[in-house]
Amino acid sequence: MRRFKNFFLVVFFSFLGGFSGQVSAKESNLVYGEAGRLDTFDPFTTHEASGQRLADLIFDGLVSIDSSGRYLPGLATSWKISGSRTSIDFNLRKQVYWHGSKEEFDADDVLTTVRLLKSAESEIPNKERFEVIGSVKKINSHKIRVQLQRALLDPLRVLAFKIIPHHVLTADKSLKRGSAFARHPIGTGPYAFVRASDHGEVLLRANTKYFAKKAKIKQIVLKTFSDQSIMAQSLMFNSLDLITYVSPRDLSEVIGDRKLSVIPYDALSFTFFAMNTGRGILKDTRIRQGISHAVNRSEMLQAFFRGKGQLISGPFPPTSWAYNLNVKGLDYSPEKSRMLFSQAGLKDLDNDGFLETSDAKPVKLVFTVPLAGESEMVKRMVLAFQNYLKQVGLKVELQFMDWLVWKNQVIGKRDYDLTIASWSFDDASNITSLFHSSSAQPWGNNFVNFKNDEVDSLLTEADATNDFEKKRAIYHKVHAILAKEVPYTYLWTLMHHAAHSSKLSSVRIEPFSFFKYVSTWGVR
Repeated sequence: MRRFKNFFLVVFFSFLGGFSGQVSAKESNLVYGEAGRLDTFDPFTTHEASGQRLADLIFDGLVSIDSSGRYLPGLATSWKISGSRTSIDFNLRKQVYWHGSKEEFDADDVLTTVRLLKSAESEIPNKERFEVIGSVKKINSHKIRVQLQRALLDPLRVLAFKIIPHHVLTADKSLKRGSAFARHPIGTGPYAFVRASDHGEVLLRANTKYFAKKAKIKQIVLKTFSDQSIMAQSLMFNSLDLITYVSPRDLSEVIGDRKLSVIPYDALSFTFFAMNTGRGILKDTRIRQGISHAVNRSEMLQAFFRGKGQLISGPFPPTSWAYNLNVKGLDYSPEKSRMLFSQAGLKDLDNDGFLETSDAKPVKLVFTVPLAGESEMVKRMVLAFQNYLKQVGLKVELQFMDWLVWKNQVIGKRDYDLTIASWSFDDASNITSLFHSSSAQPWGNNFVNFKNDEVDSLLTEADATNDFEKKRAIYHKVHAILAKEVPYTYLWTLMHHAAHSSKLSSVRIEPFSFFKYVSTWGVR
């Protein structure tokens, strides 16, 4: 699943301001900081990695995956995969209760979840991953059979999604970002949603009826911040117990604080400048290539992250087996930019230093900037981008907006020319929703509106094959095409670090299921 990593955050609000002092400062509480305010709390319509981390606290899946790739029982106690690998029988756990309810989890919940996942109207960013699920048959109240559209080498992976409640959603025809369930989610997980403040802080309480190990920490609060440095300072001054991401510029100071522990993890992420390929001059590949040649990525990585990252050439994290090491990133070359712009028909006709089209219309691109998470850092990065493009004759207007407004305009309406973003992954090889034309629709992950028949065909073929070497060869070809087509100016990948106070004990995290072991965490 691709997760839109909220690389930029929102506004800092005090904890007491959010919940009017209703949450006491007892040692059994955990207050953690995240990158960005969420506008939906269900596990499927969210784009942000922070939303997925919250979902891990509230919801369970039929199965889970440990760090070695083994499947573990969740809401299913056991399963049997057919010899053809096209169907799986699941025995479901009994005496599991939905938060705040006497309703027991059963087969109907799985049927309703799959029905909503497959609904054409559901606002799920990467819903194509569920197309392989053909049907779910209820054998009895605690046994189901999942039928797949085709054989899969690893059929359980596509079935490791969260289960949502039938008794709440039975009348719903689809999953919507603005639904009552998205505002107040109900799960079976180790923590229950209590409420969110007007400022987006979220209060959770331990599920005393949880079927697995019950959490030692009684309450968890998610807080959002306007800047990563403020969040790190809040951790160092004991206003937070944990942050899920430490900015590289704050890392040395956090590591130097003896009251804190730092945990590195590979989030399989990368950062990019996005170009709306369906709009104006950005439809022309030569323009997009010229923009990428104009950006001094090495200089930016050194200036903003002290060089603590790796430049990338395409749409995969370099630690992924799908990454094509033979593809080189577009080099910094203002001369190539000017040549490509000229070939595309752009000239400085009035000698003012900026380019015009062949019919003398001034060229101006609007860069829509999300004012969230590393706001000051992002401002400096986009100012650098603006200056790079100025040097090659392109005028860029910066349009700053709140993170939630940005999401609506960029991901929802597709009303922008340029922007900056990051992706983080739990399956770094599956980029179908990022670049397949079927996802170039409102709230789809292909918000750059990239459409290429060859890429569509290759991605469909990669999704359909169980042959690992064939899949890798396909993705290497996709990498090469997307490096040339440049719907993104591919920037870099950074190692992620979480940090927590010495108050917490037995902290163990998973990169793609951050709170998997939260029930074993304690307080000193």
